[in-house]
Amino acid sequence: MLDNYLVSLSTNKNFDIKIPSDRSYVPIVSKYFVDFATLNNFNNFDSLLVAFEEALINAIVHGNKEDYSKDVRITFEFSDDSIKISVENEGEGFDYTDAMLKLTQSQENIFQPYGRGIFLISLYTDDFYYENFGKCIVLIKNNEN
Repeated sequence: MLDNYLVSLSTNKNFDIKIPSDRSYVPIVSKYFVDFATLNNFNNFDSLLVAFEEALINAIVHGNKEDYSKDVRITFEFSDDSIKISVENEGEGFDYTDAMLKLTQSQENIFQPYGRGIFLISLYTDDFYYENFGKCIVLIKNNEN
């Protein structure tokens, strides 16, 4: 299913994949992530998997607006101490500072239809940030060996 989209397995520490904006790819890419994390002796990925899936779904649904002609690019970079995951869409981007500010203004905002993904990402990563005008989110999780 991913044959046309697999970009590279450059080393056993880096993994780069591109998928169309189709939610049905989320469990497949998640399996690749789990297998790759296990291969790299990364033991602390259960909560990160939730954050990663939220970032991936946000890229597909909100970033690319489920336009199948647009792709999402995912990069995994493992080190002995941490994993860094980048999820980038081909959408227009968004004002992530405003979205994050709304989350911190009131606890009621986490029950709104938008923004919960960012909230979960903030809970389940050690750090995260946006690049490219909100088109790319970078997740960082430290390994607990």
